[in-house]
Order: sequence, then structure tokens, then C-alpha cells
Amino acid sequence: MREPSTASQPLKRQQEEKPLPPTSALALELVQGWPWFDDVPAEAHAWLVARAGIRRYEKGQIVYVEGQPVTHIFGVGSGSFRIFISTSKGDEITMEEVVPGGWFPHYLPGASPIYAGNCICQEGATVITLPQPVIAEFGRQWPIYYLGLYREFGSRWASFLRGRVELLSLHNLNVRLAVYVLRMLRLRGKPEANGAILLEPFGSQSEIGARVGGTRQRVNGILKTWTRRGWIESCNNGIRILDVEKLDAEARKSGFDVDAYIASWQGGWEGKTSASKR
Repeated sequence: MREPSTASQPLKRQQEEKPLPPTSALALELVQGWPWFDDVPAEAHAWLVARAGIRRYEKGQIVYVEGQPVTHIFGVGSGSFRIFISTSKGDEITMEEVVPGGWFPHYLPGASPIYAGNCICQEGATVITLPQPVIAEFGRQWPIYYLGLYREFGSRWASFLRGRVELLSLHNLNVRLAVYVLRMLRLRGKPEANGAILLEPFGSQSEIGARVGGTRQRVNGILKTWTRRGWIESCNNGIRILDVEKLDAEARKSGFDVDAYIASWQGGWEGKTSASKR
């Protein structure tokens, strides 16, 4: 058999080393960086990437509403999303925010799965999309996928619930609010040139109070105290954190394990790839 000419070999290498298209490159990064897909082989990652789409959402755009049939799962390349439920009084209670590197939502597999809760884009976002029928077929071909799915879900919620029960039952409102602000900083904080960190609006004071187990009036009083001390300041587009170290000390003053608590949220909703650093 005749050996291939040396002239053809450089071209072959160039073809092999050709970068992936932007959509495929982002999809592969997000798939490889998320624990749902940790246990499946590389060929399964490639299979998913070949079937991924890309979509852009604008701030305020609804992604899905509760009870709607599941059409896709989403991997966040940029921007952020809020998942929330609505009470009988019309109030919105945020369940979680999903940031770059994360995938959402969890849903129960079945013939006609539906979304739990509502999802809205809260910062202009680019997402990778995988149709629900593709995920169903993926699970049939590589059933070990469900191991990663439920391990991540169980680990995140077990850790979160333990920490949340302790936080709400054993620590005062100042600590609870400081922990909440620190978690929001981790998710959405935007460093500024002067060393401050901008935190754009992340809920009304009534909603924040519901999240930390306090009334709107008490939350407002604590924020005013922190403002007088020079830890924070209000601005037109949110809150500016001027002294993170003081807030961190406030969160730890009664012995709460802030690092473990925040990690239990982040491990579930922020990916481990470089996408999560964008």
C-alpha cells in the first residue's frame, strides 16, 4: 500500500486542529464543567454537543412558567436567571439564581414533564439549549447520566437545608441578612475601580425579609445601620458594598460556617469551568 504523501499530512493536521465553532466550543465547556455529565464518557459529551443550540435572552424575558411542558434544558454561558414561585397573594419568592457555568432546570422525567416554578432572565444572557427529547434519548443511551443528576441534586439540597435550618433557627437577623448579602455578592457582585462592589437589585425588602426570616421594617433598619457605619450605600442601580470585610465579620460573629453554606449553593448552581468566571 502506498504511503500518503508528506504534502497531505500538514493539511490533515490542520483539519484535525481546526477550532470548534463557537456554539460547539461553549456547549462542550459547559457540558464538561457540570456534575450532571461527570459520569458519562467523552463520546456522550460529543453526542450532546452535536445537538446543542444557542439562544439569547434579554433582561426581563420569561424563559418558562410553572406548569408549562418542558421543552429544553439550559446551560448558562453569560448573564443570569431567577427561578421563583408565586404565592396565592401574588408575591414572588425567589428559589434560586442561576449564573454562568450552571445548568437548569431539574425536572422529573416522564412522558409529559412540566416545569416547576417560573424562570426569568435578569441580566442579558446567552445560553446553550438542549431539547427535552434529546435529553430523554441521552438518558436512554447513557443511563449513568441520572447518577450525576441526582447526586448533584441530593448533595446540594442536603447541604443547603442543613445550613439553612441552622441559620434561621440559631442565628440572629443581622447574621442572616449579612450571609444573604454575601451570597448575592458571590452570585451577582460587580467589582468597581474604587474597590467597592455593586450589587444590583435582588428583591424587594419584603422578599428579602421572607428569605431571611424577618420583616421588611427590620431588614430596612439593619440596612440603614450598615449605611451609617459606612459598610454599604444605596445608589440608583442597587446597593454598593463599601466594606466586605465588615459584612463578613458580621456574618461570622455567632459562629455560623459561612464558607460551607455559600459553597452548598454555589456547588449546585455555578459551574466549575471557566465559564463560571465570566
